[in-house]
Amino acid sequence: MNVGDLHINNDFIKRMRELLSGDDFSAYAEALNRPPVRLARLNPLKPAPISLISDETGDFPLLAPSAKPGKGALHAAGAYYVQEPAAAAVAGLIAPFLPQGGKVLDMCAAPGGKITAAAAERPDCEFVANETVFSRAKILLSNVERMGLRNCTVTSLRPDSLSGYGAGLFDAVIADVPCSGEGMLRKTGFESGDLSDECVNACAARAEKILDECDKCLAGGGILLFSTCTFNIRENEDQVLRLMREYGYEPLEPERRCEKSRCGYGIKQAVRFFPQDGGGEGHFACLLKKPNSPEQSARRHKRGSAHGDKRISAVQKMLRQITNENFDAGRMLAQGEGLEYVSSDYPFYSFPALRRGIRLADFNGDRAIPHHHFATAANADLLISSPDYIPSAKEISAYLSGNEFYCDAPDGYRVLKTAGITLGLVKISGSAAKNRYPKGLRFT
Repeated sequence: MNVGDLHINNDFIKRMRELLSGDDFSAYAEALNRPPVRLARLNPLKPAPISLISDETGDFPLLAPSAKPGKGALHAAGAYYVQEPAAAAVAGLIAPFLPQGGKVLDMCAAPGGKITAAAAERPDCEFVANETVFSRAKILLSNVERMGLRNCTVTSLRPDSLSGYGAGLFDAVIADVPCSGEGMLRKTGFESGDLSDECVNACAARAEKILDECDKCLAGGGILLFSTCTFNIRENEDQVLRLMREYGYEPLEPERRCEKSRCGYGIKQAVRFFPQDGGGEGHFACLLKKPNSPEQSARRHKRGSAHGDKRISAVQKMLRQITNENFDAGRMLAQGEGLEYVSSDYPFYSFPALRRGIRLADFNGDRAIPHHHFATAANADLLISSPDYIPSAKEISAYLSGNEFYCDAPDGYRVLKTAGITLGLVKISGSAAKNRYPKGLRFT
């Protein structure tokens, strides 16, 4: 592809020519002719046969450009998450550096690729997934549910507000900050918007403010994963150098450096991805360690409570009919008109949240109704009379479309499985499975 055919902002072309050598720039321009690459990242919390995932996606782990995995049963069940390869590689950088039982914040988490990867790999840790824009936070929450996460609190707070609740609280912070998006041209069909120098400078200034709030949240000696999906040095290496200069951060060499990545410009520990290298779209990432410092005083976190023993007893009675897993009453919290379930040493009580741990049930009066999140996060091996169908079964198709189907299971609420992993809820009545799949998720 000739550069003149790109129809991209001239400022961007100039920056890329300065960043890449002549042959390298030509290879980059040619790579933009090829379709974007996606892969299916497996969810260790919901292991499904690779052969069935491959049947659903057409190829595995890299997907064909024509693949539509979002219409697949195993995707709906959270067996895998679709990402472009560079983003998936960045997501895996932080897990090896997390301490046992660590507290982790993803400041700009939507749609959820990095947080679902880290939280699934490290179920021993406690995560806060934050997204400032509420509409995007709801998408984030949907992915947290679909992947069956139990250890994730979802919030929708401004960074400066979140740092007020969590000053010095976190052992690690993920900061995949909003950027100019230069690396996403293939993915967006060359409609990434303004790529001018003015846009880059504005994005860099916004990122600095977000990173300052991330620093407030991070405890001394903690780990920061800073990343963008852009190429220019102003939004990438310059941000790292500022953190080193003003706060004393030290870049760390990743334990999992992708062979299709490059080092940063002047920062060998940083990781860069370019589409001409075959590793996905454009990404930058750098792991940094905050210097040890006197302990910051994190805000005291007051424990919440449920709506009294009556509601707790109603939820426990309902759950005993569905699963043999024990849910401790002391870990149930009231959230709106329902109960949520958190860890025994849950640290984020004071945070305003959309979700804490697992949403177990909602109430209709005094009647407990199991929640979809309980179903997606349930231990599949401990479920009682849980109907299980292959992904291609007509029953699964009916369920994902919001329809009833015949099911020879005992009456009452049941968790529906496909290929052995949990998908959602049905309510059996006289061999009729009444659909409880959330309307916003149903296939049309």
